Amino acid sequence: MQNVVGVRFQEAGKIYYFSPAGFEDVEVGEYVVVETSRGLEASRVIIAPSQVVNAELSETLKPIIRLAYAEDLEQMQLLKARAEEDVSRARVIVASMNLPLKIVSASYNLDGTRLTLYFNPANDNRIDLRDLLKELQTELDCQVQLRQIGPRDQAKAIGGYGICGRRLCCSSWLTAFPAISIKMAKEQNQPLNPNKISGQCGRLLCCLSYENDMYKQLKAELPRVGALVSTPSGNARVVGVNALRQVVSMQMSDFRVVEIPASALAMDRGVVRIIEQPPEQPDVAFTADRPLVTSDGDLRARREPGKATADIPVTGVASIENRRPSVVANEPAAPAADAARRKRRRRRGGTRNAGGPPTSGE
Repeated sequence: MQNVVGVRFQEAGKIYYFSPAGFEDVEVGEYVVVETSRGLEASRVIIAPSQVVNAELSETLKPIIRLAYAEDLEQMQLLKARAEEDVSRARVIVASMNLPLKIVSASYNLDGTRLTLYFNPANDNRIDLRDLLKELQTELDCQVQLRQIGPRDQAKAIGGYGICGRRLCCSSWLTAFPAISIKMAKEQNQPLNPNKISGQCGRLLCCLSYENDMYKQLKAELPRVGALVSTPSGNARVVGVNALRQVVSMQMSDFRVVEIPASALAMDRGVVRIIEQPPEQPDVAFTADRPLVTSDGDLRARREPGKATADIPVTGVASIENRRPSVVANEPAAPAADAARRKRRRRRGGTRNAGGPPTSGE
């Protein structure tokens, strides 16, 4: 068994593992100095060696260099303030070069010789960053590394508060972004409104995945919406399901809508039987590189790589399948359609008056 120490460089960042190397008595919350690809960096201990029961690792871990001194912690605070100033200077340089990207945040290593700038591009086009890198190194007088991040990582770096009134999960405790799909919002009867189910990053809310398994478990024994069931009072159509209350709304043959508790259905005893199940809707997953809200106000959904893209209109969404646009009553016909209609009438040898017989001599 190999002793392992888990450290974290950011508040809600990924946990990296190192070897104690003589510091087996290090405790959670202490700061240690470790060596990374950027040089020496100070990190906070999250997992102490005593908390690891069995660690079978295929790779040899790098050792902890030393415990962090008080001077190291003061240096961290000074470099953090310096990085914020350098972000403003880097944004001015990017604006002067008219580059389609946004500098989000920055961080220094412990000795302040290397600066890492995190940016988010404005589009999917490739950007030549060589001139920008040279200009940044000349202006900031240090070695600069540019690293691209996504919209979710941008919200994680900037931070903020969600619609729940609490700090963003990604910036406070969430270390990895879960896979989220629009089907999770439908399972929880959430409105398919991008303003209500999307976070500050423009993607679906991460909290939709927290209770998704519980909703699936509660709905497992209930009929789906649209199912045709047989009841002692006749056939009925399921028009609504409340998983939390365990209540099913049914429309009877006389068009009455009644609410029946799930315990009264007794589907396991055959009191209510399912005659016809509705077709299952495909699960559309939103990826991190496609925004949820586009300029035309539609919900944009993209499946997994290799699958087709589905567009979901915001207004009047009843399911996630694509629907043809409805014809608006009393809408004037297009001029091209009127011209084509008159041309067909002339070919037939005449036109009709409004409510009268065909005229001759035309």
